[in-house]
Amino acid sequence: VDRATWHASRDELLVREKAHTQASAALAAARRRHPMTEVDATTTVVGPDGPRTLLDLFEGREELIVYQHMWFEGEAFENQCEGCTMTYWATQDPTYLHARGVSFAVFAQAPYAELAPYVEFMGYPPHWYSTVEVEDDLVRGDGSGRWTSWLRRGDRVFLTYILTGRGLEASMTSLALLDMTARGRG
Repeated sequence: VDRATWHASRDELLVREKAHTQASAALAAARRRHPMTEVDATTTVVGPDGPRTLLDLFEGREELIVYQHMWFEGEAFENQCEGCTMTYWATQDPTYLHARGVSFAVFAQAPYAELAPYVEFMGYPPHWYSTVEVEDDLVRGDGSGRWTSWLRRGDRVFLTYILTGRGLEASMTSLALLDMTARGRG
């Protein structure tokens, strides 16, 4: 097509993209108003420095974001969840989150002795923790990959939100970029 037709089509898409962005912002605001539920702040997870409480993971900050990585216990590295690997890949460095008062961790339902070689092999930062011994399913996870958001009020800890399924795509930068290409995700 000629440039004028291309620009006119682009302008029509831009209106729809802005509406999508506004709807997404409204959804995020509703998520922030979602009720929260208290969990035991002394729940212990196991990481590179041994046992730590959920409260410890906040590192003095008010909020905590956790990626609960799907894990197939006893399986080789290459058999672990590709989707979880992709979801986590773009968020390995939590520096920006820390600057905004948010701590970051990754939980997986496997003994830490099994997670540690994977974390080292992948070159990941050491903010991975085993939840295999945790009884509370909100902290342990349900076996699927999901983002969880936590809030600390003094010595109390609250789960504020869980994001699963297609919602995880928000943190999969490569998919968003593919969606922008002519062939999409293929």
